[in-house]
Amino acid sequence: MMSTTARKPEPRRRAALAAAALLAAALAAGCGAGGDGATAGKRLTLATEVAADAASVAPFTNALGWTVTLSKAHLSIGPLYYFEGAPFTARRAAPGRGGAPSLLDRLARWAVPEAHAHPGHYQAGEARGQMAQPASVDLLEGATALADADAVSGVVRSARFTFGAPPAGPFAAELDGHVVALEGRAEKGDAARVFRARALAADVASDVTGEPAVEGCVFEETYLDGPGVVTLVVKPSVWLDQVEFDEVAEGEDGAPADLEPESQAQRGFVRGLKKGTAYALSFAPGAPHEEKEEEKER
Repeated sequence: MMSTTARKPEPRRRAALAAAALLAAALAAGCGAGGDGATAGKRLTLATEVAADAASVAPFTNALGWTVTLSKAHLSIGPLYYFEGAPFTARRAAPGRGGAPSLLDRLARWAVPEAHAHPGHYQAGEARGQMAQPASVDLLEGATALADADAVSGVVRSARFTFGAPPAGPFAAELDGHVVALEGRAEKGDAARVFRARALAADVASDVTGEPAVEGCVFEETYLDGPGVVTLVVKPSVWLDQVEFDEVAEGEDGAPADLEPESQAQRGFVRGLKKGTAYALSFAPGAPHEEKEEEKER
């Protein structure tokens, strides 16, 4: 006999639904008091864009001495969530409206640049916003606009990055079911490897939620109180920092060789994908591309 017991949502869906529910409750509640005592709750619509950091677009040298030049960097992006709670990588005092981090806070950020955003030590706090539309991008093409985010005013300090699974958008076919696909050349001394590094959603699933997500990413501390642009900077140099390319096969006729499943190189790549420091968010007030439009008018 078929059971009539309702099935519980799988872990990755439960986590996403919880974050969405938190934001929906904040939007429905209207104005309220934030954790810093400031008024919060005004509804906002924020533009969103994504780009690779400059260090990853140019050739970079990883921790194992390989100089890497990327020729392709496709990423499938799922929903982004913004929170009041501080990220795991920094210890910060709660600012007032327009407050700036103290010298001690800035030194703490510098001292732990590569710490993992560990879900077990991360308290998200109040939800501040979400960008819900999946997309796929080539990070080497420069800044790419994503869908707008729904948000509420208040302090924001951290974010939750999710990989889009299955991939959607203009590069979905090239991703071929993967959430990340890189191609490039790695060189060290006389050795050279032309490689392809790819990962599936299951590879980057959180040990806590089961969702392909990275918790507690740094969102540069700010007070959301009006229109502006949220920029997500992705750092492929962090993804490849611990990859030892010695064991990657030499491709035939210059064709890229895949990082083999369960190899040390692939494991290093997956660890990099799950690092919170590979994803950094910030907010700039004003209308999207406002400065560029002003320049054109001049």
